[in-house]
Amino acid sequence: MITYDIALLDSNILVYAHQSLSAFHESAKALRDKGLNGEIGICVCPQVLMEFYAVITDPKRVTSPVEPREAMRELEKYLMADKIMKIYPNRDLMLRILDLLAKYEMRRHEVFYVQIVATMLSNNVKKLYTYNHKHFERFKEIEVMIPYET
Repeated sequence: MITYDIALLDSNILVYAHQSLSAFHESAKALRDKGLNGEIGICVCPQVLMEFYAVITDPKRVTSPVEPREAMRELEKYLMADKIMKIYPNRDLMLRILDLLAKYEMRRHEVFYVQIVATMLSNNVKKLYTYNHKHFERFKEIEVMIPYET
């Protein structure tokens, strides 16, 4: 059962936890590890995992890109983690997306933030950990948390 105490990890949390040279590595890794150990309730969704994969395999986006096989192993780690909940889009996702698009008049790449929020709301998840708080702070339906502030 998904509760309001569960928080979604945005893809940047996973990226920074993976990239040891990142300035955010320690705080992102600490947060992720608390979730892996069951100390806090966290979840991931397919969109977040695919964004994570795309970034860590892209030499234009990270200083230490990995090969696809290693990136797949990272995805499997999250998928197999017992203490990390996985949430998925469900039947009402598109209706929620349309509602959010109308409410916030989103454009261009912002639609992907809408999809993340709609996936969260469809699964009764109301909290999001991210370093990109400006992407999500307009959504009044969720609480945006920055790892180094928790």
